[in-house]
Amino acid sequence: MVRYSFIGATGYVCGELLRMMVNHPQADLVSVLDTFAVGSKIQESHPALRGFYDKEIVELNPENVRLTAQQSDVVFIVVPSGEVAQYAEIVLAEGKKLIDIGADIRFRDVDVWEKWYGAKHPNPQMTHDAIYCIPEVMRDLAKGKSLIANPGCYPTASTLGLQPMLKTGHVVENTIVIDSKSGYTGAGRRPALNKLLTEAENNFCAYGLGGTHRHTPEIEQNIAYITGKDLMKPETWQYINFQPHLLPQVRGIEVTIYATLDRDYTNDEVFKMYDDFYKDEPFVMVFPANQPVQTKWVYGTNLCAMTPTYDDRTHRLIVSSVIDNIGKGAAGQAIQNMNLICGLPETTGLLVPPMYP
Repeated sequence: MVRYSFIGATGYVCGELLRMMVNHPQADLVSVLDTFAVGSKIQESHPALRGFYDKEIVELNPENVRLTAQQSDVVFIVVPSGEVAQYAEIVLAEGKKLIDIGADIRFRDVDVWEKWYGAKHPNPQMTHDAIYCIPEVMRDLAKGKSLIANPGCYPTASTLGLQPMLKTGHVVENTIVIDSKSGYTGAGRRPALNKLLTEAENNFCAYGLGGTHRHTPEIEQNIAYITGKDLMKPETWQYINFQPHLLPQVRGIEVTIYATLDRDYTNDEVFKMYDDFYKDEPFVMVFPANQPVQTKWVYGTNLCAMTPTYDDRTHRLIVSSVIDNIGKGAAGQAIQNMNLICGLPETTGLLVPPMYP
């Protein structure tokens, strides 16, 4: 039995992870911590969990983190950028495992994090020691490790959509464009004007214009890993254009990936390549060109679905890749990584069909 706890209890990701963990036969919740709603029950912050959990939210402070770590095997954490290290140090000192669902330890080169997040990292060594893991890309690096950087939502959908073709070596460098759309849960639970129903409904907009979104270098780092570039030398990485948008829906991410290729393919060839590449991956589904994937097909799951195609007129690969941003994009992948580092089958507790329609 894996004993687990969650730091950042009132956010959407904790609610989703606890919902998914109901189906996990080998996981037991120890504690939930936060600076919000302290003393209330977790089901008050996440009413859909009523009847499944009855844990009181414990105040997030170093001593309570220490006590929690002593009773846990794995601690999941979602806190504001720059705050992970202080708690991770405590968990690791107790000999336990930590999975950060935020961005603090996603970059091997701490200078990349400091440039894009505009702050001094409190523990640069931790960024170097952490294992960033999309299991379908680099699971062997993570097995048995104690400090895991859970990937971002956009990078997960984008990297999985690019990986098979990147492996062929036929993608022309610096030609990748990723046009992305996310539901509003990707913006978190804290109130904001643009998340009001009157502002969001029937509305659609781009954000992070001009290549400023922080997931840009994360995707570039993943491309560097897949293509064998030095992760400590960002100057050798391929550049991409990554442009996110907000969809007027609650869940779901769709990324449309464009990349110029140095040889021609047919749609059938591209489909077969992708289908063969992912045939042994239980959480990746590949569809032919006449079946464009939809976000509803992965709603509430740890699945990624994609439709790879080829435009022979422009010599460009076009891949539509979809995930649930708080499923495979956060909570589901965190559970998959927990299974991986704890020696359990990766599918444990995660093999559920999407909620449809």
